[in-house]
Amino acid sequence: MKSPLEGRPTTFQLTGEDGRLMFRVMPHELTPLRAKLADAISSLCGLGLFAASMVTLPDWRHPDLSVLAVAIGGAAVASWALHFVARQAFRVTTRIEMNLNSIRVRQVLGWKTYDRRLTHRFYVLPHDRAELERRNNEFDTREAAARGEVLQMPIYYGDSFHVLLEYAGHRVDLLTVFGRKPATAVLARLQYCDRLLDQEAIHVGAGDNPHVDGDWHQSPGGL
Repeated sequence: MKSPLEGRPTTFQLTGEDGRLMFRVMPHELTPLRAKLADAISSLCGLGLFAASMVTLPDWRHPDLSVLAVAIGGAAVASWALHFVARQAFRVTTRIEMNLNSIRVRQVLGWKTYDRRLTHRFYVLPHDRAELERRNNEFDTREAAARGEVLQMPIYYGDSFHVLLEYAGHRVDLLTVFGRKPATAVLARLQYCDRLLDQEAIHVGAGDNPHVDGDWHQSPGGL
């Protein structure tokens, strides 16, 4: 049977130093800023490849149509490959560790640790800059329409989500994910590991756990 911990995000079920259950969840995802940078770099490289393919034609001023088609097709395929490779290369890994007593997240300046025995839940929210991006895109689209142009702006922040920990009423940002599907997958994995730890706490007689109520694991907005 397929394990519930298979697939993305990468998850390891471990045994801590105290001999009890723990999980290490390691999402390897794009952020909206990294997605934007990856697309910009791959687009520039794609233009360079196209220019290079035209220059290397035997007679680039009056090229043979079949040769021209091959050159353009090759440049298009190479550009798509660059786009894919750039997005893979710009992914960032976030390391989250959970055991009966704590939730730890690795950040730039080191580990941040939170008491898992306190009231908490995992949830997602749209990116804080999504509305600003939407307004800017609408403004640019209207300006282009006034000039008689059709402009379709790329969406990055509008398709990105914050994966959060609500910790005793406080918002804790764990990571930002570009794409609804990967963000939902990270959320579901964290919630699943949290439920297993709740069950383990009951099994080992860890005492009353205010977080056992399953309602805490429902995400807002149906995400």
